[in-house]
Amino acid sequence: MTLILNSGSSSLKFKLFDMPAERELAWGMVERIGERRNRARLVCNTPHEHCAREVTCADHTQALRLILEGLAHTPHRCDDIRLAGHRLVHGKDLFTGPTLIDTRALARMAAIQDLAPLHMPPALDVVRASMAMLPRALQVACFDTTFHLSMPAHTYRYAVPQEWYSDHGVRRFGFHGLSHHYVTVCASQRLGIPLEELKLITAHLGNGASITAFERGRVLDTSMGFTPLEGLIMGTRAGYLDPAVLAHVQRRTGLSLEEMIEILNTRSGLAAISGLSRDLRTIMAARAEGHADAALAVEMYVHTLRKYVGAYAFALRGVHAVVFTGGVGENAFEIREWVLDGLEEMGLILDDGANRQTVNGRAGRISADHSRIQVLIIPTDEERMIARQASQLATSACESHSNA
Repeated sequence: MTLILNSGSSSLKFKLFDMPAERELAWGMVERIGERRNRARLVCNTPHEHCAREVTCADHTQALRLILEGLAHTPHRCDDIRLAGHRLVHGKDLFTGPTLIDTRALARMAAIQDLAPLHMPPALDVVRASMAMLPRALQVACFDTTFHLSMPAHTYRYAVPQEWYSDHGVRRFGFHGLSHHYVTVCASQRLGIPLEELKLITAHLGNGASITAFERGRVLDTSMGFTPLEGLIMGTRAGYLDPAVLAHVQRRTGLSLEEMIEILNTRSGLAAISGLSRDLRTIMAARAEGHADAALAVEMYVHTLRKYVGAYAFALRGVHAVVFTGGVGENAFEIREWVLDGLEEMGLILDDGANRQTVNGRAGRISADHSRIQVLIIPTDEERMIARQASQLATSACESHSNA
């Protein structure tokens, strides 16, 4: 069996697969990890049983222990887990594909964890805990940055001094790569267009958000950069910002650079503009009741999305389809409508009925039959993509060992 572990800043999702059939045996998560105000919640499901209960969970190591205890109450024995796959947000250009985890690889990952401070430390805690709790399992890391390493130099380089790039590795990496990769493969299959011919815009919209332009077998461009802070307005992240703002604020407030980066990551975005919440559902409800700042937050969010979709459509010199995924992308039909409004002359015509009906995990096409550019809703499955990559690497490693 293959256990996939997907660490968030305050959550740990899991799926248990029978590979290579990709049959889901169990799935769930621990959420609200380490929160003082609320007890954590463990969800552990199988095709025949659904379980959810409040638990005490101080950190991600304890979360993994709770998941394994939950699996012990299913028909599946933890001793039968032979492969554990982990999502790591940042691999820089040090990790160009799925990687077998040993002490050396773990040390290299720890050395770059400051590039994604919200996600890398808890993910590495889970890796260490998994190595200790599942000693018979092969451990594999899969990186959100890998998919974007195919970007050409003219899109991944910043216009900064050469030594910043050569000596300090300052370049754009992009994130949500496992999600973008998964929905790109699904779109290729649905459209019947090989990846080598496909031109696609994929929008992963959740609390974190990014857009990717995919061109004939490679990523052409993506909205996130050196870290997951660049690009779109997100739940608590500012997205693109004139860097001179930091010096301006520092001179007037005395805030340190680290304090300002923390604010841009955790106290900005939709939450800051609306003054209400990072949750777009809460903001949309307030907007409907006439809340001016909520309305402004939505307008800014939609404008930024439209700007990226339009820019990527031009950069691709035409596009076969636009794909929405992630919690917002899969469910917020009004946002999708506003982002794509008025694009009929570009060949993109929305089917209003299909758009409103394709929510709550449903996949489907929401463009009209006569739309030249298709619009697809594809629920993402990062865990399935990790399972595929980890399983392929494990198989190759076993074959290499057998032939040695």
